[in-house]
Amino acid sequence: MKGRFRNRRNLLRMGAALGAAACLRNGAALAADAAAATGTAASAAKGASHAALSIGLLRNPVSGLIAVTDQKGWFKAAGLDLTSVLFSGAGGPKVLQAMGGGAVGIGSVSVTAALLALAANAIPLRIVSISTDPAPVFALLAAPEIDSIPKLAGKRVATTAGTGLHYFLARALGKFGMRLADVEFLNLPVGDAQAAFLAKRVDAVVPSLTGRYYIQSLRKDTRQLFTYDDFAKPPGPTTRFDDYDVFVAPQAVVEGNGVALRTFLTAYHDKGVRYLRDAATQEAAIADVTRYVNAEQKSPTDESAMRQQLLKSRFFDVREARDILASDAFRAGLEDQVRFFVDTKQIPASIPVDATIARGLLAS
Repeated sequence: MKGRFRNRRNLLRMGAALGAAACLRNGAALAADAAAATGTAASAAKGASHAALSIGLLRNPVSGLIAVTDQKGWFKAAGLDLTSVLFSGAGGPKVLQAMGGGAVGIGSVSVTAALLALAANAIPLRIVSISTDPAPVFALLAAPEIDSIPKLAGKRVATTAGTGLHYFLARALGKFGMRLADVEFLNLPVGDAQAAFLAKRVDAVVPSLTGRYYIQSLRKDTRQLFTYDDFAKPPGPTTRFDDYDVFVAPQAVVEGNGVALRTFLTAYHDKGVRYLRDAATQEAAIADVTRYVNAEQKSPTDESAMRQQLLKSRFFDVREARDILASDAFRAGLEDQVRFFVDTKQIPASIPVDATIARGLLAS
């Protein structure tokens, strides 16, 4: 990467530190928000001094957009010195482990990963913004002879347990009065689940975001059995399906480095996201993000698949992200997902989700 965006490419071994991290302090939510606001005001008074922040990155579109934002100089221009830690080939749990050890101050993970970390009392973690909404890309794909959800009864359905994909499957079944017990659920890593479907060893799959387009390009008879848009249609409840990716930070960073967090979020949402959403720069942004995601990859993602994923996912400016965090629907979505993970024994007990949301870091 160019400029000050310094990648440390080794995976951090922070598992032990994660287990030792302090439990979430539920009563500190308001105090943390006030501390962040106070810190922001103090930094503004200083003027020329730059804030500093470290971020954990993956090889995914959100990280690609962050990298592009830095390459364009937009973090620097906003007064932020950003350092990156690249977790090449890893996932959200590794970023959370690094947070537990103090190696990074912010990262983007699925809300599922954040909730599971909170439920494990692993890190005193706060949700500080919405990085993207990939839920519109989610889909349940099936063999051509399966033309309705009820026909999945007794069939082999694969995806990865304890993920948003797993939650999507349960919600899709629930619209038709079915439960996971009504199908033969196979808990497989998502790549293995996709390979099993392509080899016709399973009858249906909830694939990864790019996996959806990869499967449909290779197995032409694939039936798109259920998608995000189907949640708004009868039968059953028409409650929207939410499974955001979120920016998270340790509570200590929210309290002690709110200035840097706020500067980062403002530049990401109002510069990086605008670059992707603006019709005049959108194609260049998609190409930039695709190059980032494919760097060092043995199986590069096709740019057309990346374009579909980026355009179907939702990205938000500061005002939109702030409104989502403040909404009853966001809180209700978190609570519903927590209930699902309690019911499926992924977590032992519920958590007070409202106390995990830091709403004071997005500029008004």
